[in-house]
Amino acid sequence: MPQNVTIELPIPPRQNPGLAAARERNLEWMRRQELVMGDSAARRYVFSAVADLAAFSYPDVDGEDLDLAFDTMGWFFLFDDLFDVPERHEADEAVAVCKRLLVLVSRPSPQVADHDAPLVRAFADIWRRAKISMSEEWQLRAARNWADYLTGNLTEEIDRRTWVPQDFATRMRVGHRTLGLIPSLDLAERVGHFEIPQIIWHSSHLDSMRRASVHAVKLINEVMSLENDDARGDPNLVHSLMRERNCSRQEAIRLAVVLVQTAVSQLFEQVQRIPRFCSRLGLTSAESEMVQRYAVAMFTWIRGSYDWSRINGRYSPRTASALRSNVTGQLHPANLTPVSP
Repeated sequence: MPQNVTIELPIPPRQNPGLAAARERNLEWMRRQELVMGDSAARRYVFSAVADLAAFSYPDVDGEDLDLAFDTMGWFFLFDDLFDVPERHEADEAVAVCKRLLVLVSRPSPQVADHDAPLVRAFADIWRRAKISMSEEWQLRAARNWADYLTGNLTEEIDRRTWVPQDFATRMRVGHRTLGLIPSLDLAERVGHFEIPQIIWHSSHLDSMRRASVHAVKLINEVMSLENDDARGDPNLVHSLMRERNCSRQEAIRLAVVLVQTAVSQLFEQVQRIPRFCSRLGLTSAESEMVQRYAVAMFTWIRGSYDWSRINGRYSPRTASALRSNVTGQLHPANLTPVSP
């Protein structure tokens, strides 16, 4: 099973000690937002453990900051699942939600209506909390990154309705946008109570670091979710590697692991150049520390996504089996897997 694939990473594993309590608070938030309705849905949501990703990706935060991270991760996966519709169907509901969200992030003071979908109202709550104490520059940048994530999902939906690009490079390029790691790194600043100065954030050096991070996390996600994608008949980067390299499934998985490790090595090399980068810009020690903390957030996300992927219910054999036998037409892993009471 891909969930058991071992990826050697030179990054120590970490986990937030507040996971259990934050999980409970997140479930209550999900109920209030009408994203999880009823005890059965709650059991399935807890089994999927999608929000637990926050405990592995933000191991040092607590209190309201940890709650914001948990709520954001839970929202991410339920939004992503909205696009999973049966073959020959169109994800019209997901597109409508996506369009509404694009309006929200484009306005300084977004307003939600009672008739808005729960995913829209929930995002408005997350976005309001995320902006607290952050500069206008950060808010504008974070809004642009959210917009890129949302429009990336629209790109994937349009491709699915016409033809899905099968080549590795194209699928990776779109996947960089739909993975959601860039908004998640913005969130690392928010819950870590620091900001990368605007001009520095846009440097080629930090852009290269982000690309390496996204590349690694995306490939980890593709390997770990392979069974689910196979069960639904969805494309996966492992499939692209099999076609382009004319190799077996296991060989493609091994190649994906090598590509993850290569991206991590590249990130380490780029991080080693941070002191020189900061020196040439004449950054203060405080500003240089922010850049270093941003780099730590990238490493933490890579390791955290791997550790979480190996233990969550979303990518488990039970979920893949449920997806294969599903006849309801609703292919949402976080809300599908049968769990005993």
